[in-house]
Amino acid sequence: MYNLSLSQAPAEGITRDQLREQIRAQVQQATEEARNAVREAQEARAAAQGAGPPGRPEAPIGVPTISVKGMPWEADIPPRVKDVSIAFFVMCAVIIVGFPIMRAIGKRIERGAPVPLSVPAEMQAQMQHLMQSVDAIAIEVERISEGQRFATKMLAERKPEA
Repeated sequence: MYNLSLSQAPAEGITRDQLREQIRAQVQQATEEARNAVREAQEARAAAQGAGPPGRPEAPIGVPTISVKGMPWEADIPPRVKDVSIAFFVMCAVIIVGFPIMRAIGKRIERGAPVPLSVPAEMQAQMQHLMQSVDAIAIEVERISEGQRFATKMLAERKPEA
């Protein structure tokens, strides 16, 4: 690392412009060396994996990417971007579907339990009278059937007159 300050004049008599030119040259040289190192790493990886598609720039070693193959643009997508985008669209779908359902449930809760309908007093009196009538008819039918059984028994015990 270079720690040169332009505000301090060097002891060797170098001017600021000369110092700037030296720094610029060193930065260019370091940049060129880094590019060469990346290019060599890409060539080594391509040689190890087989030849990749020509003209496609490779990501630096150690940077995870998701590559969309077969697309004309062949975009590289970082893995977390894919996860976040999927989560976003799932959340939107849940909101679109869930919001009306939650509104309906909320309205039903606000209304409370339905109040049972009460039968008017007039109709209750009529129903009571109808039940008493049905009970009376049932008793009369029972008496009639008892009388019929008795008559059948008497006819069966009677001796035939010949």
